Amino acid sequence: MLIEDSKEMLNKLLPLILLLFLVDVTVSKANDYSIPEITIEVEILEDGTVRFTEHLTYVFDGSFSWADHRFPKEGFDEVTNISVSENGDVYINDNSENTGTFSVSETNRYLIIKWQYNATDTTRTFSISYDLIGALTVGEDWVQFYWSYLASGRNRSTENLTITINLPAETSPENIHTWSRMPDDLYTVSTLPNQITLTAETISRNQRVALRTLFPRSLFDENALPVNEPLLTLEQVQLDEEEFAAEQERKREREEFYTSITEPVTILIIVLSIAIFVVIYRKYGTRFKTITISDRETVILPDRTKPAIIGRLLSLSTTTGNHLTATLFDLARRGWFSIHEEENEKSGIFSSQSSQFRISSTGREPEELNSLPGWEQKIIQFVGEQISKGNDTFDKLFSGSDSNYAKWYAAWVKEVKKSYDELNWIDNQSIVGLAIHLGLQFILLICAIILLILGSEFALLAVVTTGLMCGASAVIKRRTKEGEEIYRRWTAYLKGLQNADKRTINMEMLGFHFIYATAFGLSEKKINTLIEKSSDDTATLFPWIILMSGSASTPTSVASSISALSASGTSSFSGSVGGSGASMGSAGGGASSGAG
Repeated sequence: MLIEDSKEMLNKLLPLILLLFLVDVTVSKANDYSIPEITIEVEILEDGTVRFTEHLTYVFDGSFSWADHRFPKEGFDEVTNISVSENGDVYINDNSENTGTFSVSETNRYLIIKWQYNATDTTRTFSISYDLIGALTVGEDWVQFYWSYLASGRNRSTENLTITINLPAETSPENIHTWSRMPDDLYTVSTLPNQITLTAETISRNQRVALRTLFPRSLFDENALPVNEPLLTLEQVQLDEEEFAAEQERKREREEFYTSITEPVTILIIVLSIAIFVVIYRKYGTRFKTITISDRETVILPDRTKPAIIGRLLSLSTTTGNHLTATLFDLARRGWFSIHEEENEKSGIFSSQSSQFRISSTGREPEELNSLPGWEQKIIQFVGEQISKGNDTFDKLFSGSDSNYAKWYAAWVKEVKKSYDELNWIDNQSIVGLAIHLGLQFILLICAIILLILGSEFALLAVVTTGLMCGASAVIKRRTKEGEEIYRRWTAYLKGLQNADKRTINMEMLGFHFIYATAFGLSEKKINTLIEKSSDDTATLFPWIILMSGSASTPTSVASSISALSASGTSSFSGSVGGSGASMGSAGGGASSGAG
């Protein structure tokens, strides 16, 4: 029935999901842009000022109204004369959001230039200009300008890039030196007596474009451009570049080596991972055979093991809120509490609940409490304290948002676990095997991740396999022979409850069936079905649940009314996702521009 309900719900939700997906795809496609062409003009003045003008050509698909350009505040002392224009039309700096204006702001790391416009399904070219002070490194005889014009990690690739650097005066091209941080096949650099030009095509979003240039100090006004790096010489720069090239070669060789071994090592890791699981599972995880125990479903209660304990056995050694609810009901059945239905004073327009359930103590002698297991004592004490505070209705009894309840619940779970462990239903050797397996798989997982980073994407197969094997460690944990026999008996009983009918249910045992069905987490619909197959004499079958005269409620209503028990003090967190479109990197050692 639960599967059928899930299918019905999925059939209802599927069209909505598809509609939302299509809307999202449509919106994404209708609002997109690229920056296929970037032209950067750099003019180096006699006094050392570096004047940038960046022409960014946008191709808009959809409607856009603003763009921004940001770059790190590194590699220079000061930036001045910031301006934004388009085809000669200058934008006004008034820090507003009016069309045709721009503003300048900053964070701890970035300077941000933002301008306003209107563009729909068109191509526009914006020009951003600014002067950099203190961007040159000055030696006794040489001056260096080392800049990153496009940063890696941009949201769009660049189809055409042109960088032009104009020097303050002419010199022999032999006195102009350049080194690029790009692969040789991606760019070309040409030099004239007073100009350096770099051109490149199809620059990927992850490709950084950096150019190091060196030219004579004699091109400048030496009085206006004092030395700030005495160690800067042509020889030193050449040595740095040789060391960089050598390191890049070593890096390339390492990459080639790891790429060459990725496939065979990946296969080896996968084989080892699976083999380790098989060997350890066979030694520690193989289930004990219980030939004399039948798997046939039954509604005969196997024994009188407490619901919290047997619930933990059938929940992979985990204690849940359902076990707490079932224990509360069991204590009520045994006379420790009485559960009463009464009219809900808050019912009305804003409440669909016409009645509520209240719990009260029955006044059992305190000496009797010592004969109960620790987890039952804790419930009785906690409920007694809540009743004395006036929190005796189920909506207040176990408040999952109360930090005191969360601490108490954690202590209660420890008490259940302590009693559960004393029964020795879990094979301790299998836990040792689980730890060994998890440790070995974790080592293989780390190796696979390292191989993925240093080698190729083929190693992802090893990462996935070892990750799955780490998760499979849980099945190595096994029950002892006694635990396996008890597990099979109670599993057969659980199946019987799920498929019980009036012909097979012993009405005198219905209270027990209800309590264990709650512990096993059967759905409200299944529990209702179980009770509906009984007689209508609820007062006889559930004397510890006192319903109002003529009430439409059932014992299941009591269980559903304290659904907060299953929350177990957990918390949820929400987040938001947003974006302003693609970004690109240019100038300033890693600038980025966006549009929205």
